[in-house]
Order: sequence, then C-alpha cells, then structure tokens
Amino acid sequence: MKSWFSWRPLALWLALGYAFVSGGALEAQTRDDGGLWLMWFGQGRLGAADGALGDWRWWADAQPRWLGDGERYDTTLLRPGLGYAFNPRTTLWAGYAWIESDPVGREKFVEQRAWQQLTWNAPTRGFALLSRTRLEQRFVEDRGETGWRLRQFVKVTKPLVDGGDYFLSAYDEVFHDVHDTDWGQRRGLRQNRAFVGLGARLHESHNWTLEVGYLNQWLDRPGRDAMNHILSINVLMSF
Repeated sequence: MKSWFSWRPLALWLALGYAFVSGGALEAQTRDDGGLWLMWFGQGRLGAADGALGDWRWWADAQPRWLGDGERYDTTLLRPGLGYAFNPRTTLWAGYAWIESDPVGREKFVEQRAWQQLTWNAPTRGFALLSRTRLEQRFVEDRGETGWRLRQFVKVTKPLVDGGDYFLSAYDEVFHDVHDTDWGQRRGLRQNRAFVGLGARLHESHNWTLEVGYLNQWLDRPGRDAMNHILSINVLMSF
C-alpha cells in the first residue's frame, strides 16, 4: 500500500497527460512521425561549496533532433544558463537558448529565447520527484513580436532495487502559449511531452546518468495535429 500511495501523484499526472493527448487526437486528424532526440544536460557549482560562489550554479544543455523516422535532421538546440540555489532543493535560473529548425514544408529558421525557471526537488522516500516551471520569451528571426510561453515539467525516478544503479524514469511536460503573435504562436495549450524509460548511473561520485526510452510528443497544429514517437537518449551530468 505504501508503494502505491507514493506513486499515486505520478500515475494521476501521466493519466491526465495521456487523456489530454488522446482527446486532442480524437478531435483532429493527426500526422504521426518517428524520430530520434539526443539530449545532454549538465549543471554544477560556480565555486566551492563554502566559497563566495557556493550558492551559484551553471546550466547547459544541447539537443540535436531527427524526425522523418529518424532520417531527416530537424532541430539543433543550445541552452546555457545561471542559477542561484536558495537551499539544496530549490534553485532559480535564468538563461538564453538558440534553436535552429528545418521543418518540412517551411524554410529553415532560427529562434532565440530568454528563459527563467524554478526547479524544486521534493522531499520523498523511495523515489525522486522533480518539478520545473519555466517561462520563455521567444524571438523569431526577422519578426518583431515576442512570444511568451509557460512550461510545466514533472519527473519521477525510482530505483529498480534500493541502492542500485538502475532506475525507472518518467516525466510529463505541458506547453502553454500565453498569447498570439504575428509569426504563428497561438494562445493556449499547444504541446505535451510524455517520457517513460530506463536509466543507469554512469559515474556515482559525479552523479552522471544515462536514460533511454520512449518520448511521445503531441503538437497542436491548425487543421492537423502532429504526434511524434521518439527514441530519446538522455545524458545528465552534475558536477
């Protein structure tokens, strides 16, 4: 009973995400595609724990993405940032992102973003729960209007064996566009990403991990939504 109770919030969150995606698919035709995303995430302290910069953090992630069943290169994303840790569980971040996209049927374009986020590692027993709330300001090349977007991410990891190096990983992230823009952003819930996979600890002293699994990406599109079925390979490094 304790095990089920501890997993109940995750089950509810994933069920709501699945119901939302399924509901959207029923209301509009969907275009299905396969893909491959490679994602590297790194973060660490700017200085020694007992030094002047001990509470400051750096962040970086890089993501090459393929669609067209993994045969067509689609997106490059680079995202650096800085953060301040109020305590071991809560950190406030801000940074910049550069994204080059080459979508089917459209010219290649570059989007730049400013972003701010709050991460919180919840106090749990037997599993880890991470919440990330991110606000983005989106700037598209040669377009003057700024698009604001809110993203909410919740992730749970649970060891397969207590104290072991292998674990289950699952997360869900929803994307809400705050307003309409002249370059195509539309107000409302526009994307959902749900991931389930297996993870392994690569380097215990540095907390380096590898996660491999299935990522379902639903995208709201005028007239015909997109549903991408992605092999996601994630490397996470903490220093």
